[in-house]
Amino acid sequence: MNKSTNSLSLRAWLEVDLGNLVSNARAVLQAARGARLLPMVKADGYGLGAVRVALALEAVDPWGFGVATIDEGIELREAGVSRPILVFTPATVDFLNPFRQHDLTAVLDTLESISVWDAPFHLEIDTGRGRTGVTWDDTALLMKVRSRYMQGAFTHFHSADERPETVPHQLSRFQEALGALPSRPEFVHAANSTGVWVASETLDLVRPGIFLYGGSIADHLPEPRSVVSLRAPIVSLREISRGDSVSYGAAWKAQSDTVVATLGAGFADGVPRSLFGQGQVIVAGTRCPIVGRVTMDLTMIDVGSLAPGSVRVGSTATLLGAAGEDEISLAEFAGWAVTNTYEVLVRLNSRAERRYLPDLSKAQA
Repeated sequence: MNKSTNSLSLRAWLEVDLGNLVSNARAVLQAARGARLLPMVKADGYGLGAVRVALALEAVDPWGFGVATIDEGIELREAGVSRPILVFTPATVDFLNPFRQHDLTAVLDTLESISVWDAPFHLEIDTGRGRTGVTWDDTALLMKVRSRYMQGAFTHFHSADERPETVPHQLSRFQEALGALPSRPEFVHAANSTGVWVASETLDLVRPGIFLYGGSIADHLPEPRSVVSLRAPIVSLREISRGDSVSYGAAWKAQSDTVVATLGAGFADGVPRSLFGQGQVIVAGTRCPIVGRVTMDLTMIDVGSLAPGSVRVGSTATLLGAAGEDEISLAEFAGWAVTNTYEVLVRLNSRAERRYLPDLSKAQA
């Protein structure tokens, strides 16, 4: 029994539950103690489609949206998003015009850029992450930050999820830096997804990211609803004998006679090569192991334990997300891939068709 198809339509697809996305945003809003939301939709909405994500989040009346690049901000503007869009990569004087032309809000961290900037900006203050921003204890510099265009100031928590005890220390530094400014800006913000729950104060805005997209933030904190599922059809079924090898390098050999199914998904669709030997896939209500190295376009699984006739070419396999009573969570998938949930999401590139579940009724539950 060797059956296969070469249909170009038999490829992986991504299901994005916008209703659950909005439910997660409402959970953040409830925990934010009066602060408004500044959802992070950078990296194409964490791989799920920035425009569709931003338009869905209009349901929670966010203050604005956060992106990483000018191009990401322009994409939202061209899609009709009218709220403030904050570009978090620090801007330089050479890029003032794009911010003006597209009504984008810059992040600044040098006196040189602040002195010539004539558009809204937020001042970044480094309270310990050591990446970008004005150092929190550079009082001499902070006292010189005078501009009527300074709309906000913010910092980033470096370990809110791993070491929440560091958050009060960073908040204290942030408040000291704010006190050194000639005037306090209208909007100050610090909390990421985890920070919303662990920080003693949420200030004016909070910046949820991974929680919105279904990523767990800490064992003792609320779990988000699942937002993304990666599914793929079986494109081939092949009987193999004990000792036969599968995929490149012949790195896997069958320990007994079995059946191997080939899925129309590979690492070009966001299935990491490192899942070989670790990952599982849900087929016909049963978890089946990934066998052989994951290739660019295809992934092989052992379905020999399934009842004869329970799968066929065209049957659906779930690599990530819920399937019946079972679910492969983002955290579980990331553990197999030896990475974090953020990287899992942004690896889900645009080759896999995105299918949106637009029914927002679940968000009311």
